[in-house]
Amino acid sequence: MKARSRAGTRLVRLTAQISTILAIASCGGGSTQIDPRFVTVHNTMAAMGLVQSGEISQGSLSEGAETTIRMPMRAGDCYTVVALAQEGVRDLDVVVRDASGNELGRDRTQDPQAAAQVCPPYAGEFEVVVRMVRGSGTWIASAWSGGARPAGDFPGGEEPGGAIVSRPPHGGPGTCEEPYPITAGTAVRGDTTSGDSVITGTCLGGGNAPEHVYSFTLDQRSMVSAVMNSVFDGSLYLLGACGESRSEIACNDDAPSTSRSEIGATLEPGVYFLVVDGFGTALGEYEVTLTTTAMQSVAEMCGGATTLTPGQPVAGTTAARADYFQATCAGQTRSGDQVYAVDVAQRSRMRVRMQSTYDGALHVRRDCADASTELACNDDFRDTRHSLITATVDPGRYYVFADGYASGATGDYSLMAELAPATGTGAASDTCASPGAYVAGQDLIADTFTAADDLAGSCGGQGAPDVVYRLDVRSRTRVRARFLDQEFAPIVYLQSACGTQSSELFCVDASAGAPIDQTVQPGTYFLVVDGQNADAFGSAQISLQLDDLGALDQSCRSAPAIRPGRQITGDTTGSTDRFQATCAGNAQSPDLVYRLQLRRRQRVRISSEQTDFDGAIYVRSDCIDANTEVACNDDAGDNRHSMIEVVLDPGNYFVFVDGYATGNQGRFTLDVDLSAP
Repeated sequence: MKARSRAGTRLVRLTAQISTILAIASCGGGSTQIDPRFVTVHNTMAAMGLVQSGEISQGSLSEGAETTIRMPMRAGDCYTVVALAQEGVRDLDVVVRDASGNELGRDRTQDPQAAAQVCPPYAGEFEVVVRMVRGSGTWIASAWSGGARPAGDFPGGEEPGGAIVSRPPHGGPGTCEEPYPITAGTAVRGDTTSGDSVITGTCLGGGNAPEHVYSFTLDQRSMVSAVMNSVFDGSLYLLGACGESRSEIACNDDAPSTSRSEIGATLEPGVYFLVVDGFGTALGEYEVTLTTTAMQSVAEMCGGATTLTPGQPVAGTTAARADYFQATCAGQTRSGDQVYAVDVAQRSRMRVRMQSTYDGALHVRRDCADASTELACNDDFRDTRHSLITATVDPGRYYVFADGYASGATGDYSLMAELAPATGTGAASDTCASPGAYVAGQDLIADTFTAADDLAGSCGGQGAPDVVYRLDVRSRTRVRARFLDQEFAPIVYLQSACGTQSSELFCVDASAGAPIDQTVQPGTYFLVVDGQNADAFGSAQISLQLDDLGALDQSCRSAPAIRPGRQITGDTTGSTDRFQATCAGNAQSPDLVYRLQLRRRQRVRISSEQTDFDGAIYVRSDCIDANTEVACNDDAGDNRHSMIEVVLDPGNYFVFVDGYATGNQGRFTLDVDLSAP
């Protein structure tokens, strides 16, 4: 048998006291004794430190009848409700319930007077039911409060956690068990203060704000949107199965402010649940409007696809568009979409580019209505605002979809499709006979989309289109190249005799972005940009730099000497990027070099402070040879300071002041201090 809780014990004792008081007060009874008895109870409650709460209620009931009194109560207080009946009534009862009909307390006696104590776990308006069980006549009732709820106290005797909350417990109107109905086109107003806190949306990241649940039914496939305006930081989410987070279809917190939320989705026929919630613990009044629009069939959408003319851009928007088509990438592209058709007369290379104001996605199918015929899908190319698809396709009609990432990604976009014969038509810099020229200080902009397959390197390029550039080298030179941007997986190789693989100096798979660094003797060379396979084609931006090693050697020989203990002040602005490092994004910014001579083994501490740029320092034992780097540091505490501390043997060393990645240059101070190792 369970032990009685402290709340239950206290209630029994208080009820017994009240019964004794009422019994004494009713001696010499009669109907005229109700008011004196009430005064006696009131005085006794006051003596116990309790305060009358709310109005005095009275009336008359026949046997079996009941009446309901609405009584506000605060969280954290305990209330004692007392009802008295006139003489001749054998049993009067009192029951206290919350707004959802959950019983919080009741009278347990069979007397003409009734008492019930409740300690509400939340604030609100509660129902006090006075029931005439046996007999009939007049009655009078009121409540008294006082004292915080004792630890471990809970209505009904057993405490489930003991937490005082600001809203009713689970169940009742506006919950999954009893959702409010909502009709499309009609604004509905509510206040989540009366709601429950059982579920939450993924866009909220947790929280225990109360929510209201609405339900609606769709008879046909429809585009559904809901907009809520609220006086609090509200949110909306849509569920396919109420209470199951896995069934969430859409969720939005702010659109665009904390007082407005908006969601949209394309839904099949069925029952759905729209939830009004709050961020964190936010609650309050709101107005929500549901809109549904019946959709065309997929066949109708495909039949109305706009034809794209290759090479001519088109502009459009997916805003307010339904989600008709899904793809294998971009969260299945469950956003509004637009479909286009491209007619291909012969086997061709196809390139489709899209730029959008939102997180867009692009996909291509052979059969508009059949998702299994998807040819390619791309979400992010360069960033979330660009998408790209390249492929070699057979003759036929293809369908291009301007779409968006996951749910709710819609907006404006521009789109262009291009076609070229699979064998190419000839491009600028396409052959050894007409190579492109290298212009010092300018990036190479290569595009193999219309190029033919003329060349191949030892590391690949067979079957892929390629372009070639001529490099005339007049002295011992360092050739450096890196891809800044590319639409395909590139192969790069250098030949001294164009088209002769045996003259190859290097061949590199550049798809991983690794820089190319090669030293060559005076002569003429051919740099070839190729692809890994027949479908690897497109544009590329390449940073190409030729460094005269004789000039670099002269820079190293004329490097200013460092005098340890004396601060050096300098400015890399106006210099060039002659040297690189293993840290600081390869330190491909303008640089300056200094010479340090050590006559014995020393501990060397080198520090720099950059006034207005993200700087870096590094040390080599051979000024020109990057492989002799002994130390490199980008940030020491922040990106305006760099520091190296290292023990070095006797010899000559070179200290470089550089900048992070590209474009970082400016004023600096450099300090070098020596100490015993």
